Amino acid sequence: MEQELQVPSNAETPTARTLQTDSRLLLSLAVTAAITGGGLLVFFTVVTAVGW
Repeated sequence: MEQELQVPSNAETPTARTLQTDSRLLLSLAVTAAITGGGLLVFFTVVTAVGW
């Protein structure tokens, strides 16, 4: 005899939870990389303009 497993329709799956956690991490890394890249661009622009 087989038993059917019933999961509530509003239950959060582990895959969805993992995806949400990973997307938060990737968003944080992307924002950090963008800020760092922008800062480096400004730094090297200023250094080039000053002529060091």
